[in-house]
Amino acid sequence: MKKKKLLISESPTLVFSDEKIKINKIGNEWFFEVGKEITSDLGEAVSLMMRICDPKSDVWNLNINPDMENITPEKSLFWLTGGLNEWRNLENYNRPWCDCYLEFQEEFGLMIVGIIRKSKKLIDVRDGFNKYLNLPILYDFAVSKNILR
Repeated sequence: MKKKKLLISESPTLVFSDEKIKINKIGNEWFFEVGKEITSDLGEAVSLMMRICDPKSDVWNLNINPDMENITPEKSLFWLTGGLNEWRNLENYNRPWCDCYLEFQEEFGLMIVGIIRKSKKLIDVRDGFNKYLNLPILYDFAVSKNILR
């Protein structure tokens, strides 16, 4: 109920906007429109932006003060492991996301939270994901759990 009052009583502040991304802030809560996806989860937003944003875009220099309540690691992991096309078509994985996301979350969930907690800018989250949650690391894990073809 508090969030509904907040949405009604405060108008959003536009933080960033370009042809692919729109970021609004209401109070301390961030709302990201990345392509066709909308989320308030900072980790998921960065995972989505990594797929479509130029690494030199100004968006990466935005200062953040992450609201850890909205962080759901499996959302970030979904996009970092391939996203909609990969999990829909199962070209590389042998099980659907709903059958294996808990294994990914158990292994990498706390790492995602830690990366976001330590970050001061969006680029810090992006660089942490690139360093510790890149595709070879995620694929090695998937191979060890017999999730990858």
